[in-house]
Amino acid sequence: MRLTKMLSEHIDGVKVLLDICFGECAWSPDTIRTQLDKPDSQSIVALDEGMVVGYLAFEQILDEGSIIEVAVHPDHRRRGIARELIQAVTNDNSLKEIFLEVRDSNAPAITLYESLGFARIAVRKGYYKHPKEDALIYRLML
Repeated sequence: MRLTKMLSEHIDGVKVLLDICFGECAWSPDTIRTQLDKPDSQSIVALDEGMVVGYLAFEQILDEGSIIEVAVHPDHRRRGIARELIQAVTNDNSLKEIFLEVRDSNAPAITLYESLGFARIAVRKGYYKHPKEDALIYRLML
């Protein structure tokens, strides 16, 4: 498994991964391309024998960052891929803080984020729609 900057050739693999992880209402190929092409954004993929098994989308404005999306293929979870993807952006010395949102029910992700030093700072009631659920907002001070 290796991490690399996402390229346009990875869009189809990222789409498949997001559909597996989040259902068919996940991002479209156009949304993935838009995220990839944003000047204030970076996208990273984890590849295993050429297959996209992990994905992270990240945006930065000045010294503040936001993790927009993290996904790891179910067959490749519990191997540290999400941790490596997140650490790839948290090691940036130009950042002072990073934010992310997570479903209230996503205990494995919450455990990971807290183990990396993220702290819960707020709740957005009813933020997610399918199914309806609160979003927990986390921040990492660097």
